[in-house]
Amino acid sequence: MSFTAPVLLCVLAVSTAVVSPKVKVEGFRTGSVGEELALPCHFIAHDSNLTVVQVTWLKKVGTVNTNLAVYNPQFGTSYPAQSGRITFNDANSQNCTLTISPLQLDDEGIYSCEVNAFPTGKQESETNLTVLAKPVNEVVAVTTDAGLSEAAVANCTAANGKPAADVTWIVKVPGNIMSTQIDNPDGTVTIVSQYRIVPTRADHGENVTCLVSHKALAELVNLPVTLSVRYPPEVTITGYDGSWYINRGTVSLRCLAKANPAATSYRWTMNSGPLPETVQVEGDHLLITQVDSSLNGTWTCEATNSVGKGNGEITVVVRERDLPSVGESFASTTLYVVIGMVAGVTAIAVLLTVAIARKRRRIPDTKSEASPSPQTENKIIVFATLNLNMSDAANPPRRQNCEPDATIHADININ
Repeated sequence: MSFTAPVLLCVLAVSTAVVSPKVKVEGFRTGSVGEELALPCHFIAHDSNLTVVQVTWLKKVGTVNTNLAVYNPQFGTSYPAQSGRITFNDANSQNCTLTISPLQLDDEGIYSCEVNAFPTGKQESETNLTVLAKPVNEVVAVTTDAGLSEAAVANCTAANGKPAADVTWIVKVPGNIMSTQIDNPDGTVTIVSQYRIVPTRADHGENVTCLVSHKALAELVNLPVTLSVRYPPEVTITGYDGSWYINRGTVSLRCLAKANPAATSYRWTMNSGPLPETVQVEGDHLLITQVDSSLNGTWTCEATNSVGKGNGEITVVVRERDLPSVGESFASTTLYVVIGMVAGVTAIAVLLTVAIARKRRRIPDTKSEASPSPQTENKIIVFATLNLNMSDAANPPRRQNCEPDATIHADININ
């Protein structure tokens, strides 16, 4: 008999556990501020003879339970807290799911769903609710001057997050990261991350990206920003093409200043003294109406912005006359060839005329009475030489040593 009693007790305990009603909830729930959240509560009864008398939702704050919502099959629903944000979702004896909308930070805590049934009495289960706060994210460029010391060039802020957000950077410019955490009174955390470099002119316009990750965010947040580094002007002068000659028409020079911020003023000077009267200054533009020798020298443009000044120089050399182009040189050479050929033909014609005249003077005017005798055939040979040495006054010919002139020889026989 001593062994039978414990066995019977165990059987009774197991039997009781199987038939006991159960309140089913989710042990842990997580939601974000501003969203709608449901807290499920289902009453599972294996005995059809059980009757639900009342369902109550309570929130535990320390050792005190606050009554939030009540469902009674006979009298309906009631909300003692009167928040307006907490309601039953179509409550009935088997399903008393509670909805909170919108969710607030102070909604975090432990919630208990209690079901009073007849004849078993009260059954309850708890849900631990965690409320997250999505951070408000922002990245800004910090304008700084180029220099030798490290400075912040970009700030990335993940404000009012719960828990604290994780902030990192994607960069091409080598530098350092300095982060600060600020704990807010409402339980949220603000992270301020600075990206710091030794700024140079080359860093202006470069892109860096701030990355923010958080439990309340579905995906990584990418925040790109363009760096702004201030530096004085870098100056170059354009417009001089190397072919300024006396009496040439209008020419100009332009001062190109690369700067941040943009240059606001320009000053033109010459190393030889004041600017010539033919020069008109129009800010970064220099207009010259007539080219003469007074333009010879080194020209300087000084550009100024709020950071500092920068200079650019160019040396101008004015020639006495313009150099002919390739086409002009060819035309002048062709002209000399034609003139040479005409002169050569004229000389040959003069020689022919003189030779013919001499022959005619040798023929007697009267006929000889003597019997004809064999006459020796008269022949005049004229040797003419035409030298086609072509030259261009502007571009004198360049020949190899011992290279002969181009010459035409003509033998003319006159009978």
